[in-house]
Amino acid sequence: MTFRVVPGTGLVLPANAGVLRFGMTERAAQWTASTLADVRAAGWMCGAHWTFFFAHHDVMVTAHACTACAERTLGHLDVERTERVPNRAADVPVAFGDVDLFGYPIHELAEVLAPPDRGLLLPADVNPRSTHYLPAVRLAACAGGRR
Repeated sequence: MTFRVVPGTGLVLPANAGVLRFGMTERAAQWTASTLADVRAAGWMCGAHWTFFFAHHDVMVTAHACTACAERTLGHLDVERTERVPNRAADVPVAFGDVDLFGYPIHELAEVLAPPDRGLLLPADVNPRSTHYLPAVRLAACAGGRR
């Protein structure tokens, strides 16, 4: 039971629940996510046409389409720990290739990820020497939005 981060494509959900693919309609994305967890409308978000979220164990996923997303389709995914400053591995792995992004302290991730992957997956404000665990990974398929 692992989430799989696939930059440029989206997020593969655990338990063969499907793939949240960039370019999906809101309805299709919610339907896919609902095979894994209860989907909740996230209410109003500045600059977003629509947004929803769901939690699976200690991982929360927020999906949205910003005003720059083509045809109001899925353009942004935030995969976050429910613990704001995690000091242990997540219950559910969030994998990028063979690396569990939420399973190792940030300083270990910084050592094993290739420089282009570090720039893509580690937030700019994260300390690469931190012994805490990564709190979030953000993926985008469009250049607009709040992030």
